[in-house]
Amino acid sequence: MQTFVPINFTRHPHPAQWWTRTLRRLAAWSAITVLFYSAAVAQRELPFQNGETLNYDIHYTYGIAMIKAGYAYFKLDDTVLRDNKPTVRSHLDFKTTSFFDKLFKIRDTLRAFADAKSLLPMYHERSVNEGGTRFFEQLYFKYPDAQTTQLRMRRMSGERLRFDTVKVIDGLGYDMLNIFLFVRTLDFDNLQMETPMPLTAFVGRDQVKIRLRYKGQAVIEKNDTLKYKTLKFEVDIVDEVFSGEKNAMEIWISDDKNRIPLKLKAKLKIGAAEATLSSTGNLKHPFSSEIRLKRKNE
Repeated sequence: MQTFVPINFTRHPHPAQWWTRTLRRLAAWSAITVLFYSAAVAQRELPFQNGETLNYDIHYTYGIAMIKAGYAYFKLDDTVLRDNKPTVRSHLDFKTTSFFDKLFKIRDTLRAFADAKSLLPMYHERSVNEGGTRFFEQLYFKYPDAQTTQLRMRRMSGERLRFDTVKVIDGLGYDMLNIFLFVRTLDFDNLQMETPMPLTAFVGRDQVKIRLRYKGQAVIEKNDTLKYKTLKFEVDIVDEVFSGEKNAMEIWISDDKNRIPLKLKAKLKIGAAEATLSSTGNLKHPFSSEIRLKRKNE
């Protein structure tokens, strides 16, 4: 039985607010873990296919309390044209549970497009409805050369323009959603353990610095009858949402041809957040990282 403890909302900012900011970013951090080593994507067989879906349960913990806070739904579609170019479209929905709706209701939708050949981001949009706050955000990507990313960042709140700015950075910059396409296109066998990997991601107009370390293979337990073979990563994130820069998040990727993010665990300033895979649909390859066990009384 889960035990719930009272949370002193007057002492700290609302914990749901901290959690929802992390919820928005879980997709980004999971995929970011291996993005730095993505290369020659077009030369390798992609591990996903049109119509694939991934569903996640999100839990929030505070002290000894553990609350199911929400759900995340992810889908891929490779049949969409944008600017007359073939693309891969990603779609992600976030939704809080009925319990968390009473604290801080969230209904967020994210869509993104990437070039079908290179998988470089082309466009990202985010429709946010959080605790009564609503806005619509867009990111437009251009690449003047192979070492530079130009981003136009725009946010509307109703009819009011909140910001519309352009930023140019060295290297490649990625949004929260397009990074999902890269996480499963890598040569994991050549990742170097414990070697820091510097990365840059964008959330709105915030530029977030990240360092990633590959920790090797690991087996994680989902329940009494199911375990997963995984590849584990630790992530340092320079972001005020998290409790500390060092080891701000742990991420586990399926050790099979699908390369699915299976579990994410983030240390927040107030409590912690955890996302776990609940179901899949239309996978391209067998889900061979699963380890099925018999019940003890069988």
